[in-house]
Amino acid sequence: MSSYQGLEVIIDWLEFTVLDTTLKDVIDKFLNIPFAHFSPLAKGRFGYHNQLKWKGGHVYIMFTAIGEEISENTRIKQETGIHVMITGQGCRQYSSELSLETLLRRLSALPRVNFSRIDLAIDDYESKILNYDTIHEAALAGYFTSRWSKWDEINSRQTSNGHFLGRTMYFGSQNSDLFCRIYDKSLERKAKSEENPENIPKKWTRLELVYRKDRAKKVVEHLIKGKKPLGHVLRGTLKQYLRFLKPSTDQNKSRWPSAGWWELLLSDVES
Repeated sequence: MSSYQGLEVIIDWLEFTVLDTTLKDVIDKFLNIPFAHFSPLAKGRFGYHNQLKWKGGHVYIMFTAIGEEISENTRIKQETGIHVMITGQGCRQYSSELSLETLLRRLSALPRVNFSRIDLAIDDYESKILNYDTIHEAALAGYFTSRWSKWDEINSRQTSNGHFLGRTMYFGSQNSDLFCRIYDKSLERKAKSEENPENIPKKWTRLELVYRKDRAKKVVEHLIKGKKPLGHVLRGTLKQYLRFLKPSTDQNKSRWPSAGWWELLLSDVES
């Protein structure tokens, strides 16, 4: 993807349910975290009666216990299994100590595991290839084609001066099993973070693909069984669903050439 080194692809959300296993195996063997590093929360979530949270970050384990005492040997209701949710922040925290791709490899070897959500994100820390303003202008002008039938944008501003607090575009329905989200990551970090704004890249654009249910399962198959890199899977999906264009006088938009920056992003990848 040229010599530009400002792009990074990461797993930014992971949710899965494991059946026919124990709480101890999910925590110790699959997540590779000691049970003592989890704390019980007051209530469960998603219909599960119990929930644990990793002391090191945003990793949550949901289950329904048989009995009241919660320990690594607690018996659980097998019909609903054990659900694990690693949020975006949790993915970064987990990755600082362990490997999410190794976790996916362990899970893929299990006979009964359901992947309910996986997000892949590509960050352009200098907005040289992925640039929010460029993408937004192209979308408004209709300089793109897509298998998704709709796109939306959500902006938030300060009341006092009208300055942007956040800018996000969505391609596809957020209720579907696959959609794309593109946003100004610099604004998002400044609005949410307590860190020094000087430490946040000034022109940071992020593109995320959210895969759910069967889509999530297929992504894991491409990553683990197909031995495809994260960037290859993300860019391959984009190539199948979205194309930004260079304007042309041709009445048939499908014959318009791809925008140069889009070709650079998706170079050497198949759908």
